[in-house]
Amino acid sequence: MMVDIRNRKLVVIGGGKIATKRIESLLRFQPKITVVSPVLEASLHALAKSGEIEHIARAFQIGDVQGALLVIAATDDAVVNQLVKESCNANQLLNIVDDPANSSFHFPAMYEKNEITIAVTTSGISPILAKNLRDEFAAIVDGFEPEYLLFLKEVRRLVKVSQFSKERKLTLLKDCLEECYQSNSIQRKIFLEKMFDS
Repeated sequence: MMVDIRNRKLVVIGGGKIATKRIESLLRFQPKITVVSPVLEASLHALAKSGEIEHIARAFQIGDVQGALLVIAATDDAVVNQLVKESCNANQLLNIVDDPANSSFHFPAMYEKNEITIAVTTSGISPILAKNLRDEFAAIVDGFEPEYLLFLKEVRRLVKVSQFSKERKLTLLKDCLEECYQSNSIQRKIFLEKMFDS
C-alpha cells in the first residue's frame, strides 16, 4: 500500500539516530512532521531551525499524537513506546521502531527513479534482506532508458482511452514489455504506430 502523506500530520516521538533516519526518508513526501523529544540529533536540529519540521522540546505527552495520520515511536524506552501505542486510536498508523509486532505499518527499503518506486519490506524480520532485494530490483530498473519508461507510459495511456477489448488491452500491455523495446527507439515507434491496426 502506498499512502499520500503530502501535508498530512506525522508525529515522531524521539530525536535520535533512528528518528532521524525515519524523518529523512519521509521528507521527500512533504508531510507536516512534528518531533517530540527533549533533544535532537544535529541534522534534526537543523531541519527544525529551517522550519522543515516542528520540534516540541519535551518528553512525550498523551495528547501529542492527536490528529496525526502516522505516528512513529522512535525512542529507546519501551515504556514510552508503549505509552505512545496506547495513546493512538485505531485510525492512526503506528510504527514502533524495533517492534514490528506492535506496529501497524513498516518502513520498506525504498528506491525511486524515473517515476518508478520500489518498496520492499520483510515486515521487520530482516531489514538487511529487504535492502538486498531492493538493490536487486534497482539494478534492473537502472538498466531501463528513460525513453523506454516514457514509451510504457504512453502505451498505457493509449490503451486506457482506446475501445479495445479487455483481452486486446492486456495483450498490448504485455507485448510492450518485450526486451526488443527496451533500447530500440525504432521498434518502440513501430509498436505505437501499429497499436491501432486491426
